[in-house]
Amino acid sequence: MTQALTGKRALITAASYGLGYAAARALVDAGCKVVLNSRSADNLEKAVSQLGDSASGIAADLAIPEERSRLMKESLSRLSEIDILVVSTAHPPTRPFSKATDEDWELGYQLLLRAPIELSRAVLPAMKTNRYGRLIYIGSIFGLEAEASSVVQSTFRAGLNNFAKCIAVEEAGNGITANVICPGYFDTPLVRSLAAQYAEESARDVEAVLEEWKTFSPMRQFGNPEDIGAFITYLCSPHGSFFSGAAVHIDGAAIKRV
Repeated sequence: MTQALTGKRALITAASYGLGYAAARALVDAGCKVVLNSRSADNLEKAVSQLGDSASGIAADLAIPEERSRLMKESLSRLSEIDILVVSTAHPPTRPFSKATDEDWELGYQLLLRAPIELSRAVLPAMKTNRYGRLIYIGSIFGLEAEASSVVQSTFRAGLNNFAKCIAVEEAGNGITANVICPGYFDTPLVRSLAAQYAEESARDVEAVLEEWKTFSPMRQFGNPEDIGAFITYLCSPHGSFFSGAAVHIDGAAIKRV
């Protein structure tokens, strides 16, 4: 689908590396003009430099309401309108309910639910006018099958799935689709960072932890972030116009539900 999206304008959050960067790379390759967001200005500068003239970056923390407002104001100043919104986020600390703090719950709400809601609200008017829009949220398999050790993420990821479904139904007649991608374990800096943290806490070798995590999928491997980018490009293309209201798990058959 090379250059299939020429002229489209996209905002991708948490896009300096990992799945967000894979989405940005794929959309640039398909012809989009993109704005990348990240909390880290240094990481963002590096990512933008790899994508060329079609990309620019805005450093902002999605957990802070004022930062979200600034991100949208600056993005619309650069792009005029946004045709494609890809919301990827960090996630709150991984803890069971007995150890989750009020701060964990507030951070989870701001990042995993409030941020997607506010960004979607900001881009929808132009999408309706243009009768084209793609709302894509990168969630988690924990939003489909609850993970007790990550109660905050599981709770709000499930809420995001239902939010996206509601938007898909409400905007179905306006050329707008909304979907959630629920990835399993992918080979990203985030997964490796979490593995390092877990290894330290459990006095284990990082590589041993990573090998164990690969077994969570029957394929016994991590996913390739480029696969997520390719799927997002499909969703944004004319071929994805009837694909809406879904929470799609891309996880190498890891979760048990169908």
